[in-house]
Amino acid sequence: MDKDHLTIMLITPGGKGPRALNLKISHLKIATFTFIFFTIVSLVSFASTYTFYKASESKTRSVKHLANTIDTLSQDLMANKSTEVNLRGRMKDIENKLLEMQEMLDKKGIKKDLAVGGEFIPADRLSISYVDFMQKDIEELFNTMKNLPVGTPLEGKINSGFGYRKDPFRSRIGFHSGVDIDAKFGDPVVATADGVVKKTGWQGSYGKTIVLQHEEGFETIYGHLSKISVEEGQKIKVGEVIGKAGNTGRSTGTHLHYEVIKDGKRVNPSNFLSLK
Repeated sequence: MDKDHLTIMLITPGGKGPRALNLKISHLKIATFTFIFFTIVSLVSFASTYTFYKASESKTRSVKHLANTIDTLSQDLMANKSTEVNLRGRMKDIENKLLEMQEMLDKKGIKKDLAVGGEFIPADRLSISYVDFMQKDIEELFNTMKNLPVGTPLEGKINSGFGYRKDPFRSRIGFHSGVDIDAKFGDPVVATADGVVKKTGWQGSYGKTIVLQHEEGFETIYGHLSKISVEEGQKIKVGEVIGKAGNTGRSTGTHLHYEVIKDGKRVNPSNFLSLK
């Protein structure tokens, strides 16, 4: 018997008898190998295609996610830039207010240097609430300083203080209701706060006098003037020249008699001549 052949008996319906099918084993092996080979190739191809599809799908999702992230970051960056520009503008306003306050202190004769143009503040330390607080605080301080009679009406040495002293005319103890500041005849006298002129003219022993009315119940008196440069009812700004120093009234020499009144009561002007 030929070992390379394989006989397969086929029995068909209808009773026609069996039929023999002769196959070469070598051909069968080739057919089987070919089938297995193409099956493996197909499976590998499918697996590669599936893997590539999944990888592509994953990459597509990653690219979309990255694009969305970049878009979000871009929008955040633009918003932060806008906020930073706004904050920088607000900080510039605050610095301008400090410069204005420095000018006001100079007019009051107060030797105090404010920290203008100080340390740079990084954007991550800036915030709207921080700037709002700072701006509000400075505005309140500015308004207080502008309306409060703090400062000197002219630059000079105090030769007689507030309180009881020996009266230069009567040679006995008397109460001095203000401070006397040395001056040269005609030296300009300035208002120590914003206010309204309440009285002007000759006021007995005070001689030529100006009374200014300020906010919070404050008044200031400037006596022994040689000249009055304002009128009653006139609005006055801090640092504005209101008159000139002189020797009018009951005076022993050229100087300025300066008083501070709070709610109708005379207080020590020395407590208001400088920032302590």
